[in-house]
Amino acid sequence: MEFVFTLFKYFVFGFFFLIVFLFAFAAIFGKRIKKQWDLEAEFRDASGKEFGEFDIEMSRIEKEEPDYTFKGKFRMRHESLALGHTVQVYVEDVLVIEGQVEKAGRVFFDRTKIVNAVPDAAVGQMCRVVIDGKEAFSAALAFD
Repeated sequence: MEFVFTLFKYFVFGFFFLIVFLFAFAAIFGKRIKKQWDLEAEFRDASGKEFGEFDIEMSRIEKEEPDYTFKGKFRMRHESLALGHTVQVYVEDVLVIEGQVEKAGRVFFDRTKIVNAVPDAAVGQMCRVVIDGKEAFSAALAFD
């Protein structure tokens, strides 16, 4: 019985030691990211189910990037996305991301598809999705 108790004690203390070690390791060697702002627009259908999201941020990695850089990504799953269609994402009147649908019904654009940076985005600005020249969806930017 004492053997089981000792084994249990080592297991519990070992687990907590591992957690503390991982936190200390991350604090010492991890990358620190500073964000100036981080916003998103969520696209929802009539029932409230999310079918698309547009995330943008102005951030930098301490000790690696001297200035803040614009980062953004867009993902959407919708039946209106046909193969070969051009999808553009605007914040107000600024084209931010543009690309083509490569898989019918879904798109994912990362920072490689960014056309223009938005240096001063704000909560409440309108984000519009344009498919082949026609506005399809819109949503307001909000905190992420």
